[in-house]
Amino acid sequence: MAELLDRYGLAATFYIPRHSQLETLPEEKIRELSQRFEIGAHTMEHLALTTLPDVEAERQIHDSGAWVADVTGEPCAMFCPPLGKYQREHVNAIARHGFIGYRTVELLRIDPPKRRVRGDYVRGDKGWELSSMPTSVQAHPHPRSVYVRNAIKRASWSPLHCAWTMAGKTDWVGLAELMLTRAAQTGGVFHLWGHSWEIEENEQWANLEKVFAMLSQAVESGWAVTASNGEVCSAESPASLF
Repeated sequence: MAELLDRYGLAATFYIPRHSQLETLPEEKIRELSQRFEIGAHTMEHLALTTLPDVEAERQIHDSGAWVADVTGEPCAMFCPPLGKYQREHVNAIARHGFIGYRTVELLRIDPPKRRVRGDYVRGDKGWELSSMPTSVQAHPHPRSVYVRNAIKRASWSPLHCAWTMAGKTDWVGLAELMLTRAAQTGGVFHLWGHSWEIEENEQWANLEKVFAMLSQAVESGWAVTASNGEVCSAESPASLF
């Protein structure tokens, strides 16, 4: 994945747990990867936060960020809840432990990250600010029903309309092209995500490279820039980023 991203000059964020149900990168490889790409926290054992007691969930959030910072030598800005499962108290904990944003699995979105400012846990006089980052397309051959359920679960009516009219009529590569075109027209944020093990399992590497080539061309044309999740969340105006 890193080699393909380098080949096409694209930025990316890798969310890596310390341990997982599948093989994970050793720390020396993560440190090497962090020289070129952002590394985000993904809990210590890749556990769904909603299955854990509050104290353990908070430990998983805090410790994973501290571990990433220790391995990479850089502060960890982004967090991704495993399986996309989290509740309000987990969002509070993500903010409380110094992250600037968290990535969701909300699909078919091209809007910028939603910034939430609250005073629950005071940082100076301004409280805390945390960005919730949606996604556009997953590098995975989903049927339309998956996109529809994703939109209904999150009460997202624009993605629901998009799922009904576009998803299922084209493969994920075609859907990515449609979403990127829409982002170009409206000044949005195109966000591609996926699991390398799923890409391998579903033989999607050739399709992924097609999309990378398309994104690279957009950057070379000058109408878009490529950025990590942390850069998008910290940008003053994240429109036209992907």
